[in-house]
Amino acid sequence: MPDADAATHSIQPPQLRQFPLAFWTLLALTAAVRLPAIARPLLGNFATKSVVYAMIARNWVEGRASLWNPTVDVLCGDSRGWHLVEFPVSAYLAGWLWAVLGGSLDVWGRVTSVAFCVGSVALMYLLVRRREGPATAVAAATALALSPVSIIYGQSFMLEASLVFFTMATLYAHDRWLDRRRTAWLILACVCLALLLLTKIYMIVLLLPLGWMAVRNRRVGWLAAAALAIIPAAVWYTYAYQAASPDGPHAERIYFSLRRSTQDHWPPPPLLRSADFYRQLLDDLSGVVLTPIGVTLLLAGLMNRRWRGYIPWLVAMAILVLALPRKFYEMNYYTLVVLPPLCVMIGLGWQTIYARVRPSRTAIAVLLSAVMIFSLRYAARPAFVTPAEDRGVLAAAEAVRKLTDVDEPIVTVHGSTIDLLYYCNRPGWAIDPDTPDLDAVLRSYRRQGARYVVVVGRDPMLREPVIRGENFQIYGVGG
Repeated sequence: MPDADAATHSIQPPQLRQFPLAFWTLLALTAAVRLPAIARPLLGNFATKSVVYAMIARNWVEGRASLWNPTVDVLCGDSRGWHLVEFPVSAYLAGWLWAVLGGSLDVWGRVTSVAFCVGSVALMYLLVRRREGPATAVAAATALALSPVSIIYGQSFMLEASLVFFTMATLYAHDRWLDRRRTAWLILACVCLALLLLTKIYMIVLLLPLGWMAVRNRRVGWLAAAALAIIPAAVWYTYAYQAASPDGPHAERIYFSLRRSTQDHWPPPPLLRSADFYRQLLDDLSGVVLTPIGVTLLLAGLMNRRWRGYIPWLVAMAILVLALPRKFYEMNYYTLVVLPPLCVMIGLGWQTIYARVRPSRTAIAVLLSAVMIFSLRYAARPAFVTPAEDRGVLAAAEAVRKLTDVDEPIVTVHGSTIDLLYYCNRPGWAIDPDTPDLDAVLRSYRRQGARYVVVVGRDPMLREPVIRGENFQIYGVGG
């Protein structure tokens, strides 16, 4: 990343009164576009990811699991399964807020993500203002605030919003340390980096731009601090990888693991040789990630010589995409973690266009309105609308809770997701309606203590239910 000029280096730590109205408007806008339907259940777009973290938070708060072993409600053997894929820092934060302040865990999970988004936009503004000036900072922060993928997953009970925040916090604190040489900034950078790597170990690619910044500024001693920041992630991921060994004593407890994920995604599949992968990537960038306006400004940023200073950050994100192509191809929420440097490029593009065209305030207002329209065009339905096929989940879950004891296992059928099991708040299993030899599978669950199977959506049971509700049915497992 480029060095700030001498004038920028003279800037004192920002005080609240130093921020223009545009900054506060941006933060308010960031929250406002994510708060509609904040109380909506965790159903619909990538619901399984959201309820996994909600299950982990709930099981920890209610004393059924330790922080060390993130635990879901899916039974593996005789116990709830371990989800040893990452250490979900933000999910535990949401759980703690729920335990202390009460209310709805779903809402706290969403509110936590919104708060991380607001913080990320603020840090984007602060970082870019130091380096490129206030106008560029406003443009970059606006791009981050209004990116459709940021709106969609910036109000979901997921980890991605926290990854963006920890990334921006690490870079900003690191930049301040390089400038001022104050130990407090270095400590803050290392703490944020540790939380980032602990949450998702693949974010180790961020060491590339961080290291480049340190070496360029002759701060090689930063390597020792970075090594300390890596230790918590190294300890936990080593444990998680070993605990998930198929020959280990905990093998029966594993619901999903980093070991299995690594086996599924490494080495990178032939997808990298497929033209469809790159078509999908470009389609996402010009649509749900940046919108056509964002892509246009990004390309304009290439005409600004300042973009070259961000090459290490961009390269780090490209390495991540190439290392995990299936993730980016199949799950567009992964694109959220590569969004920040693209937003900086958009800011540089706006700087270039503004210098050449000098648009009027009216033209800027029209452009911003167009950006809002595009953002809501891509984000509104997945972010704020519960699909019709999911609308029986809450009623079905309430009925099951009345029929069963707290620790009684149940069987759920709702597509390929586990959201119904989460709302039932019972241990058990989630099976696909297309499961082969369904009767034999249900008999095995009956032997493990299940008395009921609840179905929302397509019904494979072909018999008379014990309870028939609106959009759901409950059957006895034994017949």
